[in-house]
Amino acid sequence: MKMRRILLIITALLALAACRKEPDMTETDGKYLVYTSYDADTDFSVYSTFIVADSMFVMNSGNSGYVSEDDDSEVREILDAYRDEMTALGYTEVQTKADADLGIQVSYLEQMHQSVDFVPGPYWWWDYPGYWSPGWWGGYYGGWAPYSYPVSYSWSTHSFLTEMVDLTPLTGDEEADSEVRLSVVWNSYLDGSLVSGYRIMDNLKESIGQSFAQSPQLAK
Repeated sequence: MKMRRILLIITALLALAACRKEPDMTETDGKYLVYTSYDADTDFSVYSTFIVADSMFVMNSGNSGYVSEDDDSEVREILDAYRDEMTALGYTEVQTKADADLGIQVSYLEQMHQSVDFVPGPYWWWDYPGYWSPGWWGGYYGGWAPYSYPVSYSWSTHSFLTEMVDLTPLTGDEEADSEVRLSVVWNSYLDGSLVSGYRIMDNLKESIGQSFAQSPQLAK
């Protein structure tokens, strides 16, 4: 009798599953997972200016390099989306890093990578081969988390990685700035599919907007 009741329950569950309405894939295709983190000790109200690196680091099918926004309209569109979000928050864009309080750099990865490592803070791409060199801003990175812990992480086929760096310690002297410690105060990870041609750029821009929307700490 007990076995019969179990079989009846399983049959009922299967019937309910068969009647479940399947989601419209056109509503989910190309959407991005959006993850953000920030330095809880940072007071963003003290910052007023920003600059966005005019190139995006791209790793594609084993090749890597920097793609300038002057050479690629899609790169410019993506970087402009970050500029628009920062401006909407009340920050003022400047043209040189010497005048900027914050620097934003974006990378795009198009391959799978999995690893378990000990990292100084929540930078799951910290030692990724070819990733942005700290020398881009003229200083070197110092983690705001004074401890290390094991992290299991992976990049799926299409990921956008963004870091916001505190540039205020820079003095403008290249030699002196090479010894200056820079900290990442905010970062985001956007992961999704670019396989489909459906609203690719629109979905990406929505995700960039979402990364700022879920980071109210950045607001002026």
